[in-house]
Amino acid sequence: MTIHYALNETEREIIRVVRTLTWLELDDLTDSIVACMPNANRSNVYRTLVCFGINRVPQEKKQQASTFKEYEPGYLHIDVTYLPKLAGKKQYLFVAIDRATRVLYFEIYENKTAINAVEFLNNCKDFYPFTITHILTDNGLEFTDKFVTKDKQVSGKHKFDKLCSRSEIEHRLTQPVTPKTNGMVERVNGTIKNATVKAIMYQNIDEMKQDLNKFLIFYNFNRGHGGLRKEIKVRTPYEALEYWYNLKPDLFIRKPDMFRSVVFESRE
Repeated sequence: MTIHYALNETEREIIRVVRTLTWLELDDLTDSIVACMPNANRSNVYRTLVCFGINRVPQEKKQQASTFKEYEPGYLHIDVTYLPKLAGKKQYLFVAIDRATRVLYFEIYENKTAINAVEFLNNCKDFYPFTITHILTDNGLEFTDKFVTKDKQVSGKHKFDKLCSRSEIEHRLTQPVTPKTNGMVERVNGTIKNATVKAIMYQNIDEMKQDLNKFLIFYNFNRGHGGLRKEIKVRTPYEALEYWYNLKPDLFIRKPDMFRSVVFESRE
């Protein structure tokens, strides 16, 4: 019997590689793949795993795959991604996603600078309803001076690090040339773009901002996440906020319903 795939050979090979590198469960794997492969879905991802004989996660790999998730709200993955030029101007999207709840936040800037990174982190502190305890970024100059100091070590004098220190936030860096260590935010970058700038040709920045704002609301309050369903039996990032608030209210500085009101008022 021949199985007919909607995916081509290269796409199936990508799925094989991601699976064997991460050993994510099917729903988590599908969420990851869809971010960069819009024609993928749970069904054809599963069929691909069956084809390669890797549809079952080996027992010794399950613990390896789950260690990434053992964090409470407050661990943000932050990254910067490019947006299309509009009116001849470059645009950058600063993106943050919370590891435990998947709550997403982003802002558009015209420059990828340390000053904008500091402003973005301050905005994150205002946006998220819980205390931020950890941040993971890459080694970009907007986040660190690690590779411009003589001994290639973090000096603590970078604007972003100074704000983290004042805010009692632990700033961690990915290993160079290993973007998969910040894969959560890399994947959501693709998800954002596939739903907006890669699907629509915007005439001006206001149109783009309007659609990005709509997507932020959709992502946080309506979009289902296989990882959340498996980890804490909820569907959306907002439901994850409610789950964690009921479990550990001391982590929070605002109730989830107040967060909801603020997001809808500021983004609609």
